[in-house]
Amino acid sequence: MIKEINSKDNNKLKHAASLKESKYRKEYNEFLSEGKKSLDMALKAGNVKEIFTVKPIKEVPQDITQYVLKEDLLKKISSTKNPEGIVFVCNVVNRKPKKLNKVVYLDHINDPGNMGTIIRTALAFDYDAIIVSEGSCDVYNEKAIAASKGAIFSLPILHGDLDEYREGRQVIVSALNEKAVDIKDVKKPQSFILVVGNEANGVDEAIIASADIVTKIEIKNIDSLNVAIATGILMDHLR
Repeated sequence: MIKEINSKDNNKLKHAASLKESKYRKEYNEFLSEGKKSLDMALKAGNVKEIFTVKPIKEVPQDITQYVLKEDLLKKISSTKNPEGIVFVCNVVNRKPKKLNKVVYLDHINDPGNMGTIIRTALAFDYDAIIVSEGSCDVYNEKAIAASKGAIFSLPILHGDLDEYREGRQVIVSALNEKAVDIKDVKKPQSFILVVGNEANGVDEAIIASADIVTKIEIKNIDSLNVAIATGILMDHLR
């Protein structure tokens, strides 16, 4: 179904704009995403509620309403400087993993760009799920969604404490301390949770103390790596 929006006071447009704030995403259990590639992945996952676009999109099922509007109105709900012309409302993803043999646990990750990049990389490396700790940034922040490049629609995202998931799995923690062994010397377990930590403070000390393996990436000429880059290296070794 295709409808037109010609006013900034349109209620549908106002509702979409409200989803740029975390409290409304939580209240409505919805979030915004942008771009054709992300839309394709969201449609495949069955998460698209409605679409705002500067011109109708042929591949969209008839039961999903497309709101056609001018670019200046679209910019009111877009989070990019140069929008592609497609912004859409999604229901919060609720994909349950088929298995949990290869998992990444994000301990207080604060930067949404890092969050989205890790989700994207985990999907590329065929991980089973991402688990997000309480105190991490909002997975459905527009920057995290953009950085995930649509991966959020395909990879199960779980929330909770590490102890809820660790039974039957080795816990491998990334940390720069005296206990840490080079990732090159770590053999891939059959079932594991890779824990990566906060950009400034790293993984919580209690988690490090209870880990089965503490590992690090040997580097030179600088003291640390960006957490998304480091996580990608660790995931690649362990996949």
